[in-house]
Amino acid sequence: MSLSLPTVADGWRERKLGEDLLPFRRRWRLIVFISLLVPGLALGALLRLPVTYTATGELLYDPSGAKVPGDTESPILDGENQDSVTASQSEVIASLPAAAEIAATLHLAGRPEFASIGPIWQFPGPAAPADVAQIVRSRLAVSVLPGSRVLTISFTSTDPALAAEAVNLAMKIYLTHEREQAFASLNDAQTWLESHAAEVQVQLDATETELARQNAAAGVVQGAQASLTTETASRLDASLVEAEADLAMNQARLRVAPDGNAAAANAAIAPNILLLRKEQADLTAQVQSLQGQYGADYPPLQAARTSLAAITAEINAETGREFAAAQAEVAADKAQIATLSTALAAARTESQMEAQNAAPVRALEQRAEAGRAMLRSMTLQADQLAQDASLTRPDARILSAAAPPQAPSGPRRGFVLAAATVLGFCAGVLLAGLLEALDTSFRSGEVLRALTGQKCLAVVPEVAAPQLAALDAPFSLFAEQLRALRTGLSLGEGGSKIIAITAARPGEGKTTLTIALARALAASGLNVLAVDGDIRQPSFDACFGIGGALGLTDHLAGLAALDEILLPDPLSPLTVMAAGTQAKPALSLFLSPVLGDCLQALAQKFDVVLLDVPPVFALAEGRVLARLADAALLCVRWGKTPRRVVAGAILLLEEAGVRLAGAALTRVDAKKHERSGFADAEIYQPRYGGYFRE
Repeated sequence: MSLSLPTVADGWRERKLGEDLLPFRRRWRLIVFISLLVPGLALGALLRLPVTYTATGELLYDPSGAKVPGDTESPILDGENQDSVTASQSEVIASLPAAAEIAATLHLAGRPEFASIGPIWQFPGPAAPADVAQIVRSRLAVSVLPGSRVLTISFTSTDPALAAEAVNLAMKIYLTHEREQAFASLNDAQTWLESHAAEVQVQLDATETELARQNAAAGVVQGAQASLTTETASRLDASLVEAEADLAMNQARLRVAPDGNAAAANAAIAPNILLLRKEQADLTAQVQSLQGQYGADYPPLQAARTSLAAITAEINAETGREFAAAQAEVAADKAQIATLSTALAAARTESQMEAQNAAPVRALEQRAEAGRAMLRSMTLQADQLAQDASLTRPDARILSAAAPPQAPSGPRRGFVLAAATVLGFCAGVLLAGLLEALDTSFRSGEVLRALTGQKCLAVVPEVAAPQLAALDAPFSLFAEQLRALRTGLSLGEGGSKIIAITAARPGEGKTTLTIALARALAASGLNVLAVDGDIRQPSFDACFGIGGALGLTDHLAGLAALDEILLPDPLSPLTVMAAGTQAKPALSLFLSPVLGDCLQALAQKFDVVLLDVPPVFALAEGRVLARLADAALLCVRWGKTPRRVVAGAILLLEEAGVRLAGAALTRVDAKKHERSGFADAEIYQPRYGGYFRE
């Protein structure tokens, strides 16, 4: 079996994971503190909470048989409303009146856990009965098992016996209430039935009296005559329909004649002359044949014409008789229809009047029958209510009574502490991440390199007397970082001679670093010149005690020779140059060719020239002076200077043509940086104590 070596991708993923976890490693103390603080507070709160016990009992809600006979308004449990009706009973059990009755029966106002109310930060006072009832109600819980009619009642108290007694009392109060409700419903139903039956009896008596009076006034004969009149009207109606049908048929026969077709009219009116029509047709054909062959005087032709005329006259006479008979039938039918219509109208009118006279009697009979049926139903219901003893039983029964619990139910200290520990850890991680996200400064050289693209040449710690630290403690960590700067800038090794030291804004420690680095270089044997280029706020005057001395601006203005403005440092072999007394025309002086000539002369005279220039965002003179230097060093205050400010300063320097050699983190808090977890914090670890001596 071969072993696989880690790939470059695996190493990159491990490095990326380490970088993601670095903020939490730096702030691990905060995470641990919050992780311990939250469970500690939770434990303190748990120790103040009393131990409680929860007793539980069960009820079965069974309303079958509780419905009053004839009561259509009582709810009937089915699959749709069973859950809602059962759940409503939990509100009855845990109602405020029930809680008040429990408190009064068990004398809970005299117990410490119910006798006082108020927040824990205030002195508790005695509770009123209404407040005790509210407390009892908050301790009483009722739930319904899903898909069933079983109600679980529980009560929580510091006394297990009291918890069980309260549950059993709550179930007893509920059953008593249900029984009283059943009795009340029964009494209400009986009272209503009795009163309503009396009202129905009175109405029935009045109806029967009125019915007797109506029957006496109308009589039974009128009822029979009404039936006879109705039957007569039916027969007249049938005869009228038959007469109308005959009239329609005869009128149809007469309507054929006006169309001009005599043969069709005769056939329609006198169908019995069909044989004469046939003989007429034969004679007509014979006359036409003889006319075509012989003359008009031909005797057979004349005989045929005579026979044709006789038959035609006979047909016309028969047709006239049939037509007159048909008209007579139509007239007779019309007369019969008129007579039947008149008789039918009279019969219908008489039938309607008789029906109107009989309607009140029928209505009274129907009302009397309905009253008798209602009275019989009420009597039956009253008898059933008096005999049915099941109506007085409650709608529920106890499945299991509550017993004193053996183990406490709260507080759940283990669970609460575990949850508080997890919550504390999460809160610590979130707080550490939030602080890291809000921190927009630079806290390590690697972050400075990654975000600005500049080299971080040194991580200079903050010490008590930084301007003399390299002289008093040449083997200190501060002095070592100055030597790292010298190496990074290649000072004294034939590289850049004129170095401009600047910062993004005031307070970054650029002047202190300039003086400390200059003295360290001078102490090492180099011929070093430190120039105060901050014309508006010169700092060398107080540091070296040269207030009011001629300086750089005086030489550029032609008021002093170069040798006249070079001053010795009383504490080291360093040579210093003041800012000068000509502050107003400083920009025009810096833009003149004299400044370049001056710097060239100084570069030939000294091994290293350090220029303390103003902050980048403060004055344009600083960028001009830094552009004339061989290189520039940007000071960034550790943990303070925002990243956007540093990025803006670098952009301004690059736009001005300044060659940045790198940056230095200044005023580093050694103790905090030691715990940061960054790579350049390694030298602050105690294991390197043997290499550095303060």
